[in-house]
Amino acid sequence: MSTTHLERARGLHEDLELLEKAMTKELGDPANEKLKRADEVARDQVVATLLDAHTARGVELAAIYADADGARRDEINAMSGSAVFTAFYEQLKGIREYHRKFPIAPSTETYEEALLTEVLAADRHEDGFTGEEAEGRFVDMHALHEMYLNLKGAERIDYCAYLKRCTDVLATPPATARTAAYGRYVAALHEYWSGFLRRTQPLMPLGEMLAAAKADFEKRWAERAVARWQGEAAAAADGAADAAAAAELDLGRYGAASELEALGLDVLKGELARRGLKAGGSLAERAARLFLLKTTPLDKVPKHHLAKPPKGGAAANGAAAANGAGGGADAAAGAKGEGHRGVALAEEEAGRMGELLAETLDETATMVEKKQARTYEEIERDLLAAEEAEAEAEEEEDDDDEKPIYNPLNLPLGWDGKPIPYWLYKLHGLNLEFKCEICGNYSYWGPRAFERHFQEWRHHHGMKCLGVPNTKHFHGITLIEDAYTLWAKVKQEGAVVEWNAELDEEFEDSAGNVMNRKTYADLARQGLLD
Repeated sequence: MSTTHLERARGLHEDLELLEKAMTKELGDPANEKLKRADEVARDQVVATLLDAHTARGVELAAIYADADGARRDEINAMSGSAVFTAFYEQLKGIREYHRKFPIAPSTETYEEALLTEVLAADRHEDGFTGEEAEGRFVDMHALHEMYLNLKGAERIDYCAYLKRCTDVLATPPATARTAAYGRYVAALHEYWSGFLRRTQPLMPLGEMLAAAKADFEKRWAERAVARWQGEAAAAADGAADAAAAAELDLGRYGAASELEALGLDVLKGELARRGLKAGGSLAERAARLFLLKTTPLDKVPKHHLAKPPKGGAAANGAAAANGAGGGADAAAGAKGEGHRGVALAEEEAGRMGELLAETLDETATMVEKKQARTYEEIERDLLAAEEAEAEAEEEEDDDDEKPIYNPLNLPLGWDGKPIPYWLYKLHGLNLEFKCEICGNYSYWGPRAFERHFQEWRHHHGMKCLGVPNTKHFHGITLIEDAYTLWAKVKQEGAVVEWNAELDEEFEDSAGNVMNRKTYADLARQGLLD
C-alpha cells in the first residue's frame, strides 16, 4: 500500500514537531548547564543527529510541496467534485484489504519513542576518543608527527614544538611540499582534524565552512593567484627540484644496482618513466632495470624492459616531437600545476581548521610539557590524587541525593522534586486551610483541593456514615449538624425521596425491556420471561 502524498506530508510535519521538541528538551534543560566534558559532547552529538534527521525530513517535505509530478494536486482534486465519495470508499477498501493481508501487531511504545529510537539508532558518531584525547580536551597527533619527521627536508622538532607549528602548513619548504609524501601527510592531517572537529563540535557547520574555503580557493586558483603553487617562486622550485633529481640520478656515479636502491621507489619510478622503461616491480628490480642503461644503449635494451608506447603510435610520437621543447615544457608545467592543485586545496582547508583548533592545540602542548617535566613519583602522586578526587565527587553526589530538601515554609513539591516558588504557592491559594468535620476534621489546602474533596472517597464515606446521601444539595456542607438539618429539610420538602429497592432497582429481560424489581419478580413467577 503506497502512502499518499498528503498523508506523508502530515507524517513529516509530525516528525518535525517531535524532533524539535526532543532537541529543545536536550538543549533547554537547566540541569544541563553544569555538564562534564564527556556528557556535553554526548549531548551535542545527540542533538546533531536529531538535527540531521530534521533536515532530511524538511527536504523531503519541501519536495512534496513542490509537487513536480503533480501527484499532490491530483489527490487534492480527487477530494472534491461529484465522485468524492466514490474515491473515498475505493481508498477505504484498499486500506482494509492491505491490513487484512498484512496485519500489524500493536506497538507497546508511543510513536514519539519509536521515532527517536529509529533516529538515534543510526547515530553516525560511533568513533570514541583515545586516551590521549581525554574525551575531546586534547588532540592525539603522534602518528602525524611521525609522518612529518619522515618528510624530506622537514625540520627535526619534538612533539610539543610540532603541536605549536602544525597549524602553519604554508611554512613547509616548497621543495618538501612538492613530494608525494607531503601530499599524504596533508591528506592525513586534513582527515584527522575534520574528524576531531565533528566528534567534539558536532553542531558547528564544518561542511559549510569548508565549502566556503574551497570556493574561495577555486576562485584564486583560476586567477592564478595562489603564489605558493602558481607564482614564479613555485616554478623556480619545480625547476630546482627537477635539476636536483637529474643530478642525483647520474648513473656514472653508481657502481652497482644495489646502490640505486637507496633512492627509493618513487625516485626510481620517475626516472624509469622518463627514460622510457617499465616503472613497475620491486625496489631491486627497478634498480637493476635502471642500472642496465649504464652499459646498454636504450635502442639495444631488451623489449620486455621497455614501456608500452602511447596510444596513436608513430603519428602520435611524431606530433609530440613536432611540438618542440617549448610546447613540451608548457604541457609539463600545466600537468604539474594540476597535480599540485589537490595538495594546495588540502592545505587551504587544513589551515582553516587549524585556526579553529588553535586553542586545543595550545592546551595539548601545555599538557605535554607538564607531563615531560614530571618525575615518576609526581605522576604516581597525581594519579592517586585524581582517583581520590573522583571518589570524593561521587560521595558528594550521593550526599546531595540523600540530604533533606531545604523547605522552611513547607511548600508543596513540584515535578522536579523541589519546592515550588512562593509566588505560585500564593497564586493558587495553597496557604488557605479548609477543614471538613464530616471528613473527621481533615484539612484541605487551597480552594481547588477543597472543592474537589466533596466528590472523593473520604467525604463520601463520612456522608454514608451519617446516613445522608452525598448529592448536590450537600455540596459545600462541612459541619455534621448542618448536614442533618439540611437533610431533614430536604425530606420534608420532598425534594429527595428515600431509596426503595422494590420500586427503584431496575432489571432487564432478555429482550432488553427495563422494569423495576417488583414487576420483574411477578413476571418471573408467572413464567412470562424468556
